[in-house]
Amino acid sequence: MDKNTYYETVKNMAVEKVLNKYCSEQDPARPALKKLLEDLLDWFMLSEREIYLSKNDNDKGNGFYERKLATPIGNLEISVPRTRTGGFRPHILPEPYKRVDESYTELLMSLVINGYSETTLLNTLKSLDLPYSEDELSRIKNNLKNELDLFKQRELPQEAFALIIDAYHSEIKDGSKVKKAACYIILGIDMDGKKDIFGIYTFFGKENRADWNKVFEDLINRGLKKVLVIVSDDFLGIIETIKAVYPYADHQLCLVHLQRNVRKHMAKIDAAKFNKELDKIKLASSFDESTEKFEQLCNEFKDKYPRFINAILQKSEHYFAFTKYPDEVRKHIYTTNAVESVNSLIEKIRIKLGGYFNSVDVLEINIYLQRENLKQTKWKNPVPMIKAHIYNIHQLFQLRYFTQTQNS
Repeated sequence: MDKNTYYETVKNMAVEKVLNKYCSEQDPARPALKKLLEDLLDWFMLSEREIYLSKNDNDKGNGFYERKLATPIGNLEISVPRTRTGGFRPHILPEPYKRVDESYTELLMSLVINGYSETTLLNTLKSLDLPYSEDELSRIKNNLKNELDLFKQRELPQEAFALIIDAYHSEIKDGSKVKKAACYIILGIDMDGKKDIFGIYTFFGKENRADWNKVFEDLINRGLKKVLVIVSDDFLGIIETIKAVYPYADHQLCLVHLQRNVRKHMAKIDAAKFNKELDKIKLASSFDESTEKFEQLCNEFKDKYPRFINAILQKSEHYFAFTKYPDEVRKHIYTTNAVESVNSLIEKIRIKLGGYFNSVDVLEINIYLQRENLKQTKWKNPVPMIKAHIYNIHQLFQLRYFTQTQNS
């Protein structure tokens, strides 16, 4: 075996390990990685056409044609840009009917893992024999970043049935240091019953009210004016912030987190009894019934756990706001589990990346990719039970905002 063949074999073995690590058949992140590779190729080809047209004044863009590209992680559906003269063909596009090798996925991993490191990208592109200059590469890199920025800046609906909020805690590289950060993910359910991520906000340090103010200010500035119910954990300062910015919205504190806190603050036997009764209270027929039974339950344990019981009693209206809504809708708005399921996918990616994200952009792009995948699968259609009661939800919405605005 000659030297070149030897190194090519070693390279292919290394790439195969990368593929097995990041794109295994069982990996729930696989569809998102496939979507990213499709987007990357589309963005690269479109940027190549921009560069080509800047050097060829006599030619113009002329739409796209669709092509399927076979890769190690499945068939990719890509949109190849054209020009009027037909003289342009993207360098990054392989010959027709040729199956691409693992180098394409290596390019994908270079982008995601290295946080748009220009040096790493240049090395990868050189290995693919692609003639990009550093200026052209910087232009392509900026196009990729712009996709995330456009997503974060897009206009939101003026009205929403629900916001479900959770914080994803991770370590992120900031300059030469790896720091703790909190990424707030805002999942919205619109007035048609469809889910989407309305916002992604990452801040270094611990949760605080100032950051929550920035989050809600951005949601309002992008058009979200009225919300029926907001679901969250009991984050520091969030109750006061929500009351100030969405005063007519119900605020539901996650009941699952309450049960976790019960296990944390009570003896095992007491916690089991408390949570068993709490499960029964969840089935109460009305808001008044649920808060009344919750108060009775808390009084049984008040002498033994005065500080904890007093704290949760003060927030009883927030723990049972979901009981104001139709029975079939309640399971969607009493917990933050819908966002936590997104967080769990991101957490698996963090572990695979070595325990931290290489930049805020890398973290947020991964969340954006999960959103893209979910919108094509689980979130493609409205939530059935919410859709079934959408008329009631619209009536509650109109009654809430019409009555409150008339009285204010």
